[in-house]
Amino acid sequence: MERPSYGYSAEDTPDPQAPPVCPRHPDRVSYVRCKRCERPACPDCQRPTAVGVLCVDCERELARQQASTRPRNAMGASVGRRTPVVTYTLIGLCVVAYLGQMAMPQVVEQLGIFAPFRALAMPWTFLTAGFLHGGIMHLALNMYALWMVGQYLEQTLGHVRFAALFLVSVLGGSTAVYLLADPQGQDWFTGTLGASGGVFGLFAAMFVVNRKLGGQTAQILVLIALNLVITFTIPNISWQGHLGGLVLGGAVTAGMFALRSKATPGADRQALARRSALLHSGVIVAAVVLCVVLVLVKAATALTM
Repeated sequence: MERPSYGYSAEDTPDPQAPPVCPRHPDRVSYVRCKRCERPACPDCQRPTAVGVLCVDCERELARQQASTRPRNAMGASVGRRTPVVTYTLIGLCVVAYLGQMAMPQVVEQLGIFAPFRALAMPWTFLTAGFLHGGIMHLALNMYALWMVGQYLEQTLGHVRFAALFLVSVLGGSTAVYLLADPQGQDWFTGTLGASGGVFGLFAAMFVVNRKLGGQTAQILVLIALNLVITFTIPNISWQGHLGGLVLGGAVTAGMFALRSKATPGADRQALARRSALLHSGVIVAAVVLCVVLVLVKAATALTM
């Protein structure tokens, strides 16, 4: 029986008497061999490690293998630093914004407060209003809630997803204020501010996370219920913003859980992480697009009144 040649000719067979050359750079002689594949590696292709010299191909292959087995959080992303940097950053931005309100109230509040009648002319206020506050107690309560919930959620969701969730919840709160405001009423010209919409979105996210991961949900339900009672019983609180943040934050978190990739034995976890990141980005984008569409529909309706 004739043995197949697999496309190689006699000219391709290396001469055992010839000096070893680097596969990537055939014009370079190298007597240093990779500890993993034993191929020659020139100085440009050598990668020193604790177990000896590896070639660049073996180093990349090992890096891919390590990445595929790296621990992942509940959303399939790599486990990052345990320090909740996003939570601290959001708190810092709110504190800085409040100091700006104290120093230049007319400038900061006129540029940052959300009001339905000027929302389309100043679209950034859909988000900036979530970093302004009406007083030191308002700031303190929201920052305490953000610190309390944010530390847990940031570790569970990952830094980027957590930041996106908070901002989308703020956007949902402002969108709800705009949708439920009467263009012919006083609330159309009333400004709203505060991180409460984002915080309520985090409350809803914690409920979804605990429910999906088999954790306790009774305490977070009580927390949400108490805050809703306060929202609807104390005057001058934007229940629309709280409700909008709660609904959109919960919906986005549920959507991300529904679309997270399930790891199976032997699966490439890095590829699954990339797939989850793409799908979760789609959830975030869909939430933003939904808010934009609802705002535009409301604006068109308001013009006909």
